[in-house]
Amino acid sequence: MQVSVVGLGVEGQKATISLLNRGYSVYASDINRNIDLTLLNENPLDKSNLDLEIGSHNLDKIYKVKAVLVSPSLFKKEISKKIIEKGIFISDVFEKHKKIKTIAVTGTNGKTTTSHMIYHILKNAGYKVVIGGNGGGGFSGYTELLLTANENEYDYMIIETCDMTLDFCNYVFDIDIIVTTNIGYDHMDVHDSIEHYTEEIGTFINNKPAILNKNDENLLKIKEKSSKPLLFDTYKYSLNLFGKFNLQNADAARVTCKYLGIPDEKIIEFLKTFKSVEGRTIKINYKNNEIISGKTDNVDALKAVLEEEKFNIVVIGTPRKHEKCRYNILDYLKEYSPDTIVIFPGLEDTTYEYVQYLNNLGYTKDVLVIKNIDDILKYIESKDNCKIFIGGNGQAKITKITNKLQ
Repeated sequence: MQVSVVGLGVEGQKATISLLNRGYSVYASDINRNIDLTLLNENPLDKSNLDLEIGSHNLDKIYKVKAVLVSPSLFKKEISKKIIEKGIFISDVFEKHKKIKTIAVTGTNGKTTTSHMIYHILKNAGYKVVIGGNGGGGFSGYTELLLTANENEYDYMIIETCDMTLDFCNYVFDIDIIVTTNIGYDHMDVHDSIEHYTEEIGTFINNKPAILNKNDENLLKIKEKSSKPLLFDTYKYSLNLFGKFNLQNADAARVTCKYLGIPDEKIIEFLKTFKSVEGRTIKINYKNNEIISGKTDNVDALKAVLEEEKFNIVVIGTPRKHEKCRYNILDYLKEYSPDTIVIFPGLEDTTYEYVQYLNNLGYTKDVLVIKNIDDILKYIESKDNCKIFIGGNGQAKITKITNKLQ
């Protein structure tokens, strides 16, 4: 079977990999001649069935296949509308997943942990559950989830839904319940304002049951958009995770699963055994240093961790060049004022831009740039009796550092 992939950002590349792994012939294209194809190029799969075109789209090849995946960033474009009209959009060809009871977990922070908590509870309760979604969040992408759900039998499907892909997910999946962890200041280059972001979540909820954070004033403004709004607060039972923010994630999972009929006592029992998801916030004791490590790629996520304790050293990964909205992390760090800020290339090497930004803020404490992971580890090893935080942007690199420290 022939399938086309239009757009080769993270989701498009992960979709291509998922399709090739299943033996499909894939025509994949992107009009950006400078697209970063690292994910696809570094994957060891057999690419003999891949027809790759960079710099243009061949519409004849796209329209002649059996199914087409359009990158979420292109979902509102004219090409996507035409593919839907022709009935070859991938979720209109593969439709079995739409019959599964589906929970979408969205919001600025806490999506991955909350999704895995819900999965952990439902699986321990004896249900067949499939989980996946947001390619940028560490999962294998929406296409991998769709294909897996169409290949097997499941009682529940859990989708981590990026706030930039709400319209795409609303079309591709038949969502029954929406969990929203919070609304924070991230991806403002896409949302334009916190008010517009809030409106988008309200539209996404669209008269469905919704599990919402009672501590988030923006979510409270749109709770009437839900046919059955249920509010979560702070989990009051035993949890083997760092951070007060995880108590809110746990309560979101508790309220969701209680709505699905799981008794509270079972939920509490199951969450006692829940462990931190790889790449998310974890505490490590390393050579007399206390280290907290985890992806905190926006200012609200960073605040949630740093307000828990005072760290001597903050090791922070940089965002992509175009993600200027994430530079407000540095505004917060100036006020937090650790003894040392260590900057490393996270998603892209924008270390120079980060140093310049700190200079413009008039930051006067120590700032180091360390570009190599092994050198970061040597730096940490040289410290004694310090509290060190490792985070920011660049989940893959943060995970590598964390794994080596463990």
